[in-house]
Amino acid sequence: MKKALGIYLLFLFYLEITLHIICFNKINIDNLLILFLISLSSAVIFTLLTTLLKNERINSIGMKIFCIIVDIIFCAEVIYFKIYESFFSINGLFFMNAVKDGYDKVLLTIIQNIIPITILLIPSIIILLKLPKKIDHWNKTEGIVLLILLTLGLSYTSFSVLHINKENDYSLYNLVFKVNMPVLNVKNFGLIASSTISIQRKVFGFKAIRDQKEDILMNKKTSLANTIKIKYNEENIDFANLIDKEKSQTIKELHEYFSNQLPTDQNSFTGIFENKNVILILAESFDEIAIDKNLTPTLYKLKNEGIKFNNYFSPKYPASTADGEYMLEWATLPIIGENYSLIDMVYNTNPYILPRSLKNKGYKTYVYHNYSGNYNRRKKYFSTLNFDGMKYCGEGITTQCDHFHGSDMDMMDQTIDDYLNQNKFFTYYITLSGHGSYDHTNYVAAKHLHKLDHYQYPSQLKYYIAANIDFDLAMNKLVKKLEESGKLNDTIIIISSDHSPYYLTNQQINMVSSIDRTNNFDRNRGSLIIYNSALKENYNIDKYAMNIDVLPTLLNMLNIKYDSRIIIGKDIMATNNDGIVIFPDRSWINNIGSYNNKTAKFIPFQENIDEKYISKINQEVNDKYQISVNMQYNDYYKYIFN
Repeated sequence: MKKALGIYLLFLFYLEITLHIICFNKINIDNLLILFLISLSSAVIFTLLTTLLKNERINSIGMKIFCIIVDIIFCAEVIYFKIYESFFSINGLFFMNAVKDGYDKVLLTIIQNIIPITILLIPSIIILLKLPKKIDHWNKTEGIVLLILLTLGLSYTSFSVLHINKENDYSLYNLVFKVNMPVLNVKNFGLIASSTISIQRKVFGFKAIRDQKEDILMNKKTSLANTIKIKYNEENIDFANLIDKEKSQTIKELHEYFSNQLPTDQNSFTGIFENKNVILILAESFDEIAIDKNLTPTLYKLKNEGIKFNNYFSPKYPASTADGEYMLEWATLPIIGENYSLIDMVYNTNPYILPRSLKNKGYKTYVYHNYSGNYNRRKKYFSTLNFDGMKYCGEGITTQCDHFHGSDMDMMDQTIDDYLNQNKFFTYYITLSGHGSYDHTNYVAAKHLHKLDHYQYPSQLKYYIAANIDFDLAMNKLVKKLEESGKLNDTIIIISSDHSPYYLTNQQINMVSSIDRTNNFDRNRGSLIIYNSALKENYNIDKYAMNIDVLPTLLNMLNIKYDSRIIIGKDIMATNNDGIVIFPDRSWINNIGSYNNKTAKFIPFQENIDEKYISKINQEVNDKYQISVNMQYNDYYKYIFN
């Protein structure tokens, strides 16, 4: 029994420390004791389970199998983290999809991290080769000792959770009882404890709790009263009546939160595109490094002759494109952890998303994607939105789209005539040309690779730009057809990236980027283009914004009535919206500075920033995430509009 306990303790503690160093580049000394005690508690449980039988040979075989499984899980989590910057815990759905449909990125990540993965596998290899063929069964006395050790380990851990720095925004207590942050859970408690928390929440449910710190929150109602002459994007929602009649405490809290939000103001961009046709494009892995005057001239034209957003971000949330798509369409932060918003929440009520709001104004609506309509259940989802036309790869669109490679030019060529002659139309494209891998297996990029023969770029970067040449040709086709039909002036084209090109390294991106992408904030910069040929001037917008802000910005520009208080994203053009970008680990960046939640480090862009300001923004970020989660789980809009 002693041998089994010692092996498990060393094995688990080694895995936890190694994972921390691989994923977080260091280990916090303050957390070493907790990691050790949780490893000890886990070792006790594993010892009790795998030395339960009196057959000593079976005990040994059981230990070997158990250690190998646990080690493989740790390796899988490292691979997942390196790709998605999160941990999948018990919900392996998207990791299995990544293996099945994006195995090239998984294999590439394994190759790039072969040394740390090998280091993680060392203890299992040793156990497999050196573990004795017989492991003793624990007796009654030993069982009592094990239970005492378990009690001591859990007692200290519980004490730490309940009493150490309890008032901090991301204290151990808050991580366990108030917020859902898988990355910080792993960082503070280790992978095993984090997975246990995830399982407990999955089985028994979990409700995030918001703490209101009145001393650092401005009175938004008072601010509104002082600016009564300004027009706001809001509807006549009787929150007082809704709160009074509501029986659900969660819904009541949502009503109270939104009733205290300051609506964004109408501004010089309000209605500038009213009644114009709308073409919205979610561009796969689109980045400003793909925009080149010679290689991608149409994208260059659209960016430089349209509205330029100089601080637009598309943070890579754990579900990658699925989360990027959801944020763009719904203006809500996605759920991180046990559910995925695009798959689980898309049947919720939402009158503001463009297919619905524009259809209500008489637009014909269309959606196209040059990959399978079954992937991420898009076909089922878009069917609920009553599009007038839908086409997917193999279902109306003919192109080779194996392993996430499909031609945007093929898709554009085969769809544009569907809507071009309509009086008013909304068309939504989800592109694929820019998707990795960026190598010889990417047939879309290979078609255009010769155009980069004279560029001294590494191979992967060449393939990425070549893939976007196909996207540029699709946009060139679109612009020419609109111009030929006389509809270019009456159409706005919006292009937003779903996430950064994470198949490329920071060093590769920096070879052509105008901004250093070394830090994690700038690594997540995206690209947003809003173009209309009838614009009288070029606009440069420096405000920090992200994909959840696109929908309210467009609603304002299209002069569609909406209530900005009940949308998490905010109109980028509103003068009373300061702008903020929120990352999946709840780090953030705005015009005042950047806050790294993993390191608790704030980098100011201005002088004399009060610590209370940082705490205030941290709370607002927590609110936005937790309110987003509660909105989705409870289908909040049905309580407003039904």
